Amino acid sequence: MSKASSRQRNNVAEISYRQAKLDEAADILAVLIEVAPEIPVQTEPLEREEALYALIRNCARSGESWVAIDETGRIAGFLLAEPDQARRHYGEHEILELRYAGVVKTHRRRGVFTGLVERVLARLVPVVATVSPANQLGAASLLERLGFHNIGSPGGEQRFRWTPGMAPSERQ
Repeated sequence: MSKASSRQRNNVAEISYRQAKLDEAADILAVLIEVAPEIPVQTEPLEREEALYALIRNCARSGESWVAIDETGRIAGFLLAEPDQARRHYGEHEILELRYAGVVKTHRRRGVFTGLVERVLARLVPVVATVSPANQLGAASLLERLGFHNIGSPGGEQRFRWTPGMAPSERQ
């Protein structure tokens, strides 16, 4: 899939997907704050919100993050991803880390999250994601349906990995 914008028909609205732009950081933050209790992610105090804003800008700057835009031009969903710098530092091949993702309530259960993840997977590099046990959005089961393999993690979080070209039983 090219990095160009693509479109998908949903039940009610037409959604377009494109790479996140740096100047959309405030709009992405607004959606993240809206879905934060369900992820869950802390957005307060102000210092934490500022740190999330900086993370959004870094992810947008990396060129690996995506937004879903509804027919009114508003962000219906986002997926923040960036290269995993720690693994890169130790000489491993490129790996993308999914940091945060969310879809506004009015656009859920229409394939928006799947559409966002598919754009990241189209890069055909390994992708990792961590899901909190308190996640209320069903992210773990959605990732598994998209071919991610649960590789476990200390501390109760679920760590997932997707590897291109491998059968689900071989992914680690």
